[in-house]
Amino acid sequence: MTSRGRRNQGEITLARAISKFGIASRTQAAAMVREGRVAVDGSIVRSPDRWVNPLSNEIQVDGKRIRRASPVYLAMHKPIGVVTTRSDEKGRKTIYHLLPPERQWMFPIGRLDKETSGLLLLTNDSRFGEMVTNPLGEIPKTYSVTVDRPLRDVDRRALESRLTLADGTRLLPAEVTPSIDNPLVFEMTIVEGKNRQIRRMCEHLGYVVISLQRIRIGLISLGRLNVGEVRPLSREERSGILSSFAIGE
Repeated sequence: MTSRGRRNQGEITLARAISKFGIASRTQAAAMVREGRVAVDGSIVRSPDRWVNPLSNEIQVDGKRIRRASPVYLAMHKPIGVVTTRSDEKGRKTIYHLLPPERQWMFPIGRLDKETSGLLLLTNDSRFGEMVTNPLGEIPKTYSVTVDRPLRDVDRRALESRLTLADGTRLLPAEVTPSIDNPLVFEMTIVEGKNRQIRRMCEHLGYVVISLQRIRIGLISLGRLNVGEVRPLSREERSGILSSFAIGE
């Protein structure tokens, strides 16, 4: 039940409808609705939970009727010091400062904290975004980690076990590959995405993380993408995500 009554067949919430059109993420769409920027059949609606039928209701954002956007999939090399939000109350630079005007409707798939750099995926395809972040897909994310002292074998084995943090958070085993060139550097691959997970894992074992960079998500690699730049994902890269769910394009 909502303020308008019972849901009818074919209806979804207004925020979800905007998201499915590829205009914004569901969170961003809900904010647009509350700000009075969205109209349904000519009338401003301020409830993101209003039931609508995308096939029969005319939905407008900022006075323009929305239509399903062509799906876009991007990889960004997020710099250190940039936050993964649309706006920041502290006035810090966000990933949207790095996107051209025609890409401002994109939304990030997951997050990287301000001090973490590397591979960040963006899209306007909510279904694809949900696949990347869905724990059932167990899509591996690989990071290059630099710590303040060489990683001991006993601590590597602890990271590769079911580590339990001091606050009781239980984690799945990680895969750790030490660098052959630098004893302070190793790669860590995880299939979860808990808040500041790798930093917390290292801190739990008494290490200070000096730098952290995500270098791979599934088959998608950061490669030689320059800091602050974006590139489109290839069909093969997108298919690699879909194959985790045994779904073909």
